[in-house]
Amino acid sequence: MINLVLLLVAAALVSAQFSFEANAQIDNTKVDMDNNLQGNLLPTQRRRLRKYVRISIPPPERARFVSGKRLELECEAMGSPAPSVHWLLNDEPVIDYEEEANEIPTSHPSNLARLTSKLIVPSARDGDVFTCVATAGIKEDSASTTIYSEGAETPQLLTLEKLFSIPSKPVITTFYNDVLQEIGTTLILPCRVYSQTEHQVFWQDSRANLVYSNSRIRVLPSGDLLIAGLRWADMGEWTCTAKNMYGKDSATTFLYPTKPRQQ
Repeated sequence: MINLVLLLVAAALVSAQFSFEANAQIDNTKVDMDNNLQGNLLPTQRRRLRKYVRISIPPPERARFVSGKRLELECEAMGSPAPSVHWLLNDEPVIDYEEEANEIPTSHPSNLARLTSKLIVPSARDGDVFTCVATAGIKEDSASTTIYSEGAETPQLLTLEKLFSIPSKPVITTFYNDVLQEIGTTLILPCRVYSQTEHQVFWQDSRANLVYSNSRIRVLPSGDLLIAGLRWADMGEWTCTAKNMYGKDSATTFLYPTKPRQQ
């Protein structure tokens, strides 16, 4: 049963690439992964994955912002090499606390991944447009959300809302859902966190053991996890947890080590 699940996860990632190359149409609000999976779509030494990126689950086309409550926008992207995501507000880069979350983790040129990015919006005005931009190598894809609000908000009110917002539990804003990468390479699993207060990040390995830094595996200052010399034994679910005094949030990445490709 476990082997079947592994095959389905790996095949789902690769199957999505080939459906993209066939110009599959993307739904306005949500796109499900192709369920017609075939075992022969697993990457092999002879198959070279083409570089691509696509937003598999875009944020909603429109989102309602309620004054005093923060809005969470979510964007999922797939790509080879593993994609990174950054956000724009009215065509300008989102800055402030999101700036750290938008750092680009190192990506191996031959890997394949599905990544989730969340943008926490503590304040917004009617008509604001937030854009999720996914990048993999030189490839790029994007999707936008237009904000609508029932009440007009002045810049002064927006500033006050940022200063006096109620603290809450952390939110993991960037993580891989699934990633395939060659055995023997160095892999970085992203885990970026939004928290209004001091927080801690810890990881559990594929056997649910807490990760303590050693010569091969360590948690980076950003919260990302570095795995050097990737092994077949590393296959499985790796879980990042962020915790502050108000609660915690967790995200799980399924890691599938693959055989090195022949040159």
